[in-house]
Amino acid sequence: MAQMVARCVGRAHLAPARELSLQDGPTELQEAGSSGRSRGSSKAVFQVLWEQGDQAVVVCDDAGRVRNANPVARQLLQLGGDHWRGSPLNDWLVLPEAAAHTETDFWRHVPDGDYGVRAAAATEGETGNTAAPTVSLRVCMGRHGSRPVPVILLGQPRDAVRLQQTVERLASYDSLTGLHNRDHFRHELARAMERARRSSKPMALFFLDLDRFKLINDSLGHGAGDQLLQKVAQLLTACLRGSDAVLVGPRTAAATLSRLGGDEFTIILEDVGGVDDAAIVARRLLEALSQPLDFMGEEIQVSTSIGISLYPMHDVDLDGMIRHADMAMYRSKALGRNTYSFFSDDLNAAVKVRLSLEGSLRRALERQEFQLFYQPKANLKSRHVTGCEALIRWHCPGRGMVPPDRFISVLEDTGLIVQAGAWVIREACAQMARWDALGLPPFSVAVNLSARQLRQAHLVALVRDSLEQAGIAPNRLELELTESLLMEDTEGNRAVLAAFAQLGVRLAIDDFGTGHSSLSYLRRLDVDTLKMDRSFVMQLPENPEDAAIATAVVALGKSLDIHVVAEGVETEAQARFLTGLGCHEMQGWLLCKALPADALTPWLQEQHNQFLRQQRPSGFQGLEVTELVDLDLSGMVKARP
Repeated sequence: MAQMVARCVGRAHLAPARELSLQDGPTELQEAGSSGRSRGSSKAVFQVLWEQGDQAVVVCDDAGRVRNANPVARQLLQLGGDHWRGSPLNDWLVLPEAAAHTETDFWRHVPDGDYGVRAAAATEGETGNTAAPTVSLRVCMGRHGSRPVPVILLGQPRDAVRLQQTVERLASYDSLTGLHNRDHFRHELARAMERARRSSKPMALFFLDLDRFKLINDSLGHGAGDQLLQKVAQLLTACLRGSDAVLVGPRTAAATLSRLGGDEFTIILEDVGGVDDAAIVARRLLEALSQPLDFMGEEIQVSTSIGISLYPMHDVDLDGMIRHADMAMYRSKALGRNTYSFFSDDLNAAVKVRLSLEGSLRRALERQEFQLFYQPKANLKSRHVTGCEALIRWHCPGRGMVPPDRFISVLEDTGLIVQAGAWVIREACAQMARWDALGLPPFSVAVNLSARQLRQAHLVALVRDSLEQAGIAPNRLELELTESLLMEDTEGNRAVLAAFAQLGVRLAIDDFGTGHSSLSYLRRLDVDTLKMDRSFVMQLPENPEDAAIATAVVALGKSLDIHVVAEGVETEAQARFLTGLGCHEMQGWLLCKALPADALTPWLQEQHNQFLRQQRPSGFQGLEVTELVDLDLSGMVKARP
């Protein structure tokens, strides 16, 4: 309204105060903004803005006396009746002292800014403190004929405006990276999809998820993780600025980069030529992030997995567009990370199968459809059974036994592995107690731990409570972890493993040799057992490379005083070769395949009885002759007929 009410021509020197012949209405400003219009038309338009607009306007004279005020200004300054006409504006606003004592250069002493409202000075707040609201003041110059007329525009305080701008920014932008946030992203995506629909020019949505960001976050701290996210945001921004030059066709729309939260970013790319253009941008993004970063004095490698969906190629709504890009991103994760994938109908079908499997697994936990199978381990020399490995199995109604490789990864990805893993630990301890009650020797049981389980704060308490409730000694429970998991040398992992060592639980490294084998973590951690991966056993003793690896693993175990177990032993030749190396134990089909507890128990009892029969003759070899004479054999020797 200020542009229509008055022309801001700066602080021109005003003539000495003179009494202006002002009417009740704002006729002194009717010429302001009336260029090209009749005087009557200007008056009608101004009258509406004066009376019904939301801008507070006060008309003064050169000496700072109020001549007129529109309804908004009267309400703001609490001007009632007509007694305020001709009174100094300083009666209602706390203006500078210099202005209050001069009439000649009054407005020169009143700079634009925020001033307190006197009319509200006596208003008491709820706490009893005096409330003193402020308003922003700006002086513009209108004209009445040839004379300048001071027009005062009052509004929200500048601090409040800045606060409002800050709030609005926080509502639309991510405070850490300065990128668009989730809400603003959805707003921009909706607009981009609408433009693509109208113009028939395709757009692409990129969904980016940093690879192994949690490892960096946990090892270097959340503060360092935040700094890394800022660097990634800068890299992506710089990369997108240069994308237009390499695309297949010309583009007119800019890319919109957003951070949804955590390590998830999105890019809305409009006017994209199609799959080829999107692929070019995806490769540029991967290349930009694959460059080593000098971060906190260390060189680190960052990569990302990208999923891409196109519109209107795929006729979906906004949530469907996001879901498709997210599904494609997970395809990139499954392909090994640091790559990009497009959404496709085949992917959609695969995801539907995956979602159905996830739902079935959740119900399986509720309905207790899981069971444990146990595969025995035995001493290679004596073939005496020393323990078992607990393996989770799923008997799904209508599907039968579902192979572990079909559902273990899904349990891990969905986090259901935490609940399932807790059940495995409790059930394994309870089964040891049941075998003890049958008079079997105190077998040990090994249980696999996943990365998600290891990060659970209550894991140590779960293990301790399960052992105590079953009455099992801690050294009979062995926890198996993979090499890749142990390589995540985080403070949290070290604390959990140290707590297990203090508790007395044994620690084994599963599939040893297939990961990033390192003597450093073997030295740092209190490892009890190395389980040689079956891939190095299956071609023994014929394959010289596998023979060399097996020899090295056994020698490593001996040098570090660590127990070595060979997995996947299926032939006597393999067992004899490993025995010759000095390997301690074996596990595999040569001994026994994995069986449920009710089927394995008779086998264990027979193995134990056979072991006892083998030990009885040797019991007499160490006895002295005098002991044989005194030995009461009456109960063992039958009378002759």
